Amino acid sequence: MKWLKKNWFKLLNVVLILILAIYVLSVAIKKIKDYEIYKEPEINTKIYTVWHIETFEGGGIPRINLLKKVAHEIESKNDGILFMIKEINAENLSLELDNSSPDIISFGYGVGSIILPYLTASEYSYDIRDELIISGSFNNSIYALPYIASGYSIITHGVLNENFHCGTTGYTKPENLYSILDINIIKKETQYEAYKSFIYDNNSCLLGTGRDVFRVNNLNKIGRANASITPVDSYTDLIQYIGIINKDDFTQKFVSMLLSDNYQKELNKYALYSVKYGKIYSDGIYSDMENAIFKCSIPNVFS
Repeated sequence: MKWLKKNWFKLLNVVLILILAIYVLSVAIKKIKDYEIYKEPEINTKIYTVWHIETFEGGGIPRINLLKKVAHEIESKNDGILFMIKEINAENLSLELDNSSPDIISFGYGVGSIILPYLTASEYSYDIRDELIISGSFNNSIYALPYIASGYSIITHGVLNENFHCGTTGYTKPENLYSILDINIIKKETQYEAYKSFIYDNNSCLLGTGRDVFRVNNLNKIGRANASITPVDSYTDLIQYIGIINKDDFTQKFVSMLLSDNYQKELNKYALYSVKYGKIYSDGIYSDMENAIFKCSIPNVFS
């Protein structure tokens, strides 16, 4: 008892320190448990694949850039959503589809019959021109939505003659214009070879694509060419389509944005043409091309 009376104060301090230690420890444990309960949940990443197949030359900037821009905007506004944009060679398309299929596919004339079995029907027309929306139909349902238009032009050095160059990728059918335009093609060439042949042969003419119009128009501007360009208003199969394979909110959002007024009006930056009503060019050769394209007959992309 003497020891207790003598050391009670020290003992009290020890007890208080122990109580304080136990309290601090219990608070720390509770904080850890609370963190475990309320900590930020991990974001589950969803990756969508978009394939892009080109079957014709068109415009002045790669069309895939437009798809990448749409993807970036959706990703920036939706955590955990990613789009993987992949260019597929048309020649390898069947083999690629045997191994896997994308969520969204961008394609042109000449491969539609390969892609059709994978596509889901669209419920919307997005205010696309009637003649264009019909070209993406099958059995009275819309399976492919046109989102970029382009066309053909007769390009000459000032004099129209019989010696025409016209390139082909083997997928589009510019030969559908030969009899309509009453022209004779010199030889079989790729689209770029036909353009080069025209540039270096002052005695030839060119049945060119929208990309040839872009190239020649730029040469005209800097004085390296003095060519005349007459847009064709009878036929075009230079149309790029978008189709959905796996339909959900984000694949539909992707297509909706691609076909929105904001993105369609930007096609003048690519020397390409909108599929919607209304004009995006006010004057010059691109305005002439725009007017001609929308007078053209357009084949069904699945034919």
